[in-house]
Amino acid sequence: MTSLSLRMLEAIVHNSPAAIAVMRGHEFRLEMINPAYSALAPGTEMLGRRVADVWPSAAHLILPLLREVRATRTPFQASGMAFALHRGPGSAIEERFFDFSYAPVEGDRILALAIEVTHHKRVEKDLLSANQELAAIHANAPVALFLVDEALRGNRPGDAIGCMNAESDPRGCGHSSVCAECPIRNATLDSLANGNRHQSIEAWVPLTLDGRQESRCLLVSTAPMPFADERTVLVCAQDITELKHAIRQAEAALAEKTVLFKELHHRVKNNLAVVSSLLRMKADIAPSDEVRRALEASHRRVHSMALIHEQLSEHDRLDRIIFSEYAQQLVEHLRQAVAEEPARISIVTDLDPIELGIEQAVPCGLILNELLTNAFKYAFPGRNHGRILVSFHQQAPGTLELTVEDNGIGLSPELRSGRETSLGLRIVGILTNQLDGVLEHQPCAGTRIVLRFPLRTHVLPTASGHA
Repeated sequence: MTSLSLRMLEAIVHNSPAAIAVMRGHEFRLEMINPAYSALAPGTEMLGRRVADVWPSAAHLILPLLREVRATRTPFQASGMAFALHRGPGSAIEERFFDFSYAPVEGDRILALAIEVTHHKRVEKDLLSANQELAAIHANAPVALFLVDEALRGNRPGDAIGCMNAESDPRGCGHSSVCAECPIRNATLDSLANGNRHQSIEAWVPLTLDGRQESRCLLVSTAPMPFADERTVLVCAQDITELKHAIRQAEAALAEKTVLFKELHHRVKNNLAVVSSLLRMKADIAPSDEVRRALEASHRRVHSMALIHEQLSEHDRLDRIIFSEYAQQLVEHLRQAVAEEPARISIVTDLDPIELGIEQAVPCGLILNELLTNAFKYAFPGRNHGRILVSFHQQAPGTLELTVEDNGIGLSPELRSGRETSLGLRIVGILTNQLDGVLEHQPCAGTRIVLRFPLRTHVLPTASGHA
């Protein structure tokens, strides 16, 4: 071999990423090593030392192989051999993997070549673990999972899920007269052709279960798989038939209860209307004006409650009303029923469409009834005209404000000071406490009463089944 060829060979060995060493003699002393071999154990002196001394933890594996190669003059190769080795001085022992080759060369020398494959082994182990996890998920998932390829050579949606429409034709899925309308097949084909994802598609499919044909509801999602060599779609199908049946039963039960609740409110309204009419009839034959006025006041209070149940029976909400609509009705009713000359009193309303639950609507409606009755009866004695303002707003988050204001003569000093209290005002006070509210008399040209109370929120079903 020429000196040039020898230098080229030395350069190749020196720069090779494979660990290369030459061992000589019966003790297998390292005669030559390249940098890659030296890097297997950084900081360890190797040249001139026995292999057993350099790699004591692996000597029981290496020495028998070297003796076999020397005795038989036959090369030895092994892949992925595991050794417990140090990375360097002071480092912990760890399991490392190598592809080994031993070959006899000139004289009693043996050429050793080692390529570390520890990283590849760990990646392979992680990949195997991931595949095992995926296989376990696939085997135990409560959904059907399958792949459909672009040419539909493998699984087809109807064939994979056992659709009776697909089985009705020997050619399988896509050849039945109803396959063109199948949402599962159409979603799968769209994912194949256009790469679109489809989520939570509901489809009723005829399937055979335990020897009998049943219509089952499947919840299906499709997703293109971009890592495949050809277009492939993952199809996930979950049987939700029992859930759909349960929902239908719940909807039927809710509809039945809705009818019962509406009928209950309707009957309460009718019963209150009967009581209201009886009070009015009794007032017409009352023996004195005082008794008549008391009966008429009771009649108006009962009527104000009947209006609430009338709204509940006529609207979708079963537990609450839009108070602005109710207040508008009550204002008009009281103007016609209480005011001596309704035409001379103008009404201004500024009402937000706020919903009140029945437990707040009833006391608030009764308070509004009392305040309006007082205004119609006592605010404008001997005057040709008057004005009443009714407003209802949400002033701050969770706080409502009901205001009744008139431009009449104002409250008497006795009422303002609290020395005199009518039955109506006592009722207003009791109802204000029920609302956890505060009642204020504010200064103005006439009378201005402000009620503030917190809004209570809760959710019950509506007539249409939605909260």
